[in-house]
Amino acid sequence: MSGAVSRRNPRALAICDRCGFRFNHDELQWQFQWAGPRLQNLRILVCRSCLDIPQEQLRTIVLPPDPVPIQNPRPEDYVSANNPNSPIGQSANAQLTGTNIGTLVRGGGTYAAFDGNYDKPFALSANLPVSIAGYNNWVGKNWSADPSGIGLTVGFQTQVYPVQSIRMISPTNAAFFAGSVAYKFQGSANGTIWTDLASGTTAGTTWESLDVAINSGASYQYHRLVFNGDGVSPISIAQLVINVSNRGPGTGAP
Repeated sequence: MSGAVSRRNPRALAICDRCGFRFNHDELQWQFQWAGPRLQNLRILVCRSCLDIPQEQLRTIVLPPDPVPIQNPRPEDYVSANNPNSPIGQSANAQLTGTNIGTLVRGGGTYAAFDGNYDKPFALSANLPVSIAGYNNWVGKNWSADPSGIGLTVGFQTQVYPVQSIRMISPTNAAFFAGSVAYKFQGSANGTIWTDLASGTTAGTTWESLDVAINSGASYQYHRLVFNGDGVSPISIAQLVINVSNRGPGTGAP
C-alpha cells in the first residue's frame, strides 16, 4: 500500500517494520508486548494490519490480597476426614457391633471389654481369676453374628473388617496379668484358624494402656486379643478398642 502524497500538505513516507510496505509515517504505530506486569515498547513501527494485540499469556498474574481472616475459625479436620479411624465393636448400630466372644467370661464377662468404659476395676472387667495355660485367654468379636440374639440373618452375612490399630486397657486396680504377659492380636475367616496380626508384651503395670498398630490390610470376620496365661495367675482386660480405616469386602449390608 502506498502512502498518500500531497504537494500542499506533505506527509513523510515510511516502511512498515513487519510487512515492508510503504505507508505514511503518521499511520504507523509502536508495537507493544506484555513483559511481566507491564507493557513494553518493542521499538518497531508497524501498519494497522501488522499491529498485534499484546499476548495475555506473557502477562504476570496479579493475585488479589487474601481476605481478612475471621475470628475463632473452625476448619474441618481433613486428615481425619480423608483417613477415618473409626472404633467398632461399641456402636449402637448392630452392623458395627457384632457378637462378643472369648474365654474371659468372669467378672463383667466379654461384654465388659467392649462397653466403652475405660475406667473399671478388676471385678467389673473381663477376667479369669485363674488364667488358662498358653494362648487361651482372650476376648474378641464375630462381626457377622447377630448381636440381638433373635436370629436375624439379613445384613450379617460375611461381615468383615480390616483393622488399622487397637487399644488395650487393663483394670484401674490391676495389670493385665501378674507381671508382664505376651499377647497376640489375631484375625480369622472361620473362627478356627487364626492369623497373627500383631504381638508384643505388656509392661505389667496397673491401669496400663497400649496402642498397637496393625500392619495388615487383610479383612476378617473374626478378631481377638489373646494372652499367654500360666494356669495360676489371674488375667483381665478392662477395654479393647478396635479401629478400622474402612470397610472390608463382604456381602453384608454396609
